[in-house]
Amino acid sequence: MIRNNGTLPEYIRVGVDYFKVLRKKDRYGILRTELKKWKKEEIKQDHGQKYLHEVLKYDDFIIEPNNHNFQAFNDQFYNLYSMFTHKPKPGDWYWTKVLLEHIFQEQYEIGIKYLQVLYQHPKQPLPVLVLISRKRQTGKSTFIDWLMTIFGPNMVIISPGDLGREFNGSYSRANIIAIEETLIKKDSIVEKVKTLSTQKTINANLKGINDFQIPFFGKIIMASNNERKFMKIEDEEIRFFIRKIGEPKIINHQILQEMVKEIPAFLNYLNTLPPVDLTKSRMVFTADELANDALSRVKNESKSWLYKDMFYNFEDVFNNKFIGDAMRATPKEIKQEFYQYNHNVSTSYIKEVLQDEFKFKKETKNISYKSLCDDLHKTGQPFTIPRDSIISPDDLMNPEKVHIYTEEEIPF
Repeated sequence: MIRNNGTLPEYIRVGVDYFKVLRKKDRYGILRTELKKWKKEEIKQDHGQKYLHEVLKYDDFIIEPNNHNFQAFNDQFYNLYSMFTHKPKPGDWYWTKVLLEHIFQEQYEIGIKYLQVLYQHPKQPLPVLVLISRKRQTGKSTFIDWLMTIFGPNMVIISPGDLGREFNGSYSRANIIAIEETLIKKDSIVEKVKTLSTQKTINANLKGINDFQIPFFGKIIMASNNERKFMKIEDEEIRFFIRKIGEPKIINHQILQEMVKEIPAFLNYLNTLPPVDLTKSRMVFTADELANDALSRVKNESKSWLYKDMFYNFEDVFNNKFIGDAMRATPKEIKQEFYQYNHNVSTSYIKEVLQDEFKFKKETKNISYKSLCDDLHKTGQPFTIPRDSIISPDDLMNPEKVHIYTEEEIPF
């Protein structure tokens, strides 16, 4: 932390432990502070007994993010948040706007609000921002690198594997956590990402330091070349803001350098905007604001193979055999019609998919109905399958809306 004369101390004491304050430059030239446990006797040997009285003393660690009125310490707690170094200044931010319009496209205004909250309200939870594109050199890494130059030591870049490791010192005190080249298959890591996006405290586990609990204000940004399967996202999930990034229309191989020059002007622009309404949602944005085709495709890809196969079968029936607004069938009838010889598909599995993934309703009383599987009238408690849940104008115009498994992709 900072002394009265504006310099950083060489050593601090937190509780009964001494630490050396190391300063290392990262690949962006940003000076990052690292605490390394240090022996009291070594400090005495290097600087003398009297020097120990000059060591700044704190009772514990704390995280107090503030990009405008930074405090080095708070009630004798060592603030692990680093000072924000950029100063807003009127000016032009042409190249910054070029990249942001490319990244956020039709959701540009939401993207600007996201960045405004990131800068002005570092304590506020935000949805997980995901940049996806099969192609390289689309601007994903440039966007992340640019944020690194803005937020400096308060932002880190990690790999998905870091989330599964014992020590979380690489990200536990970060305000922004970027995860590059993301493809997360382990359910435990998927749940870790979701938990971190709303977590209020974290047990910091740093090498050589006893665990300590601090407030957690981390925002997660992910970048992936896998547009559909970077991780599993369920229908009800509202914590993701996904942007599919295309090829840039304007090429400038020096755009990052230009954007770094424009940081003061861009911050000044953010300060001129109306305040963001933080009361609409716990993550600022509503589900409708975050909705787009990229999110829908990922959610559909996250569904089970049986959902996709049943969707294809229902679609075929509606297109070729059934002209009504809704058709009905029991799990047993669907099993008999489509999966009679597939021993891996049980009626209970079909029922689970109909209820949990399709969200179809099952009759609670016996009714008379005509099954989708034959022309016979029956009595029972079937599920209702509405036509507009399978066939819609959007689906007909967008063949990528639902990905259907091929025989080679089915896992048995």
